[in-house]
Amino acid sequence: MNNEVRPTWKLAWGLWWRIALITLGVYAIIGAIVLLLGISLIPWESLTGIFSAL
Repeated sequence: MNNEVRPTWKLAWGLWWRIALITLGVYAIIGAIVLLLGISLIPWESLTGIFSAL
């Protein structure tokens, strides 16, 4: 019985898309964490004087 998996272009594209989407998801999560961390580090109290003058 021949049970070996033959590499095909369909398999290659499937693996490529899976890796690409996982990588995109990881970058999105890291980007969201960095964005939220950056927003939390902005000194909002010092900016309220600017907004109240408008």
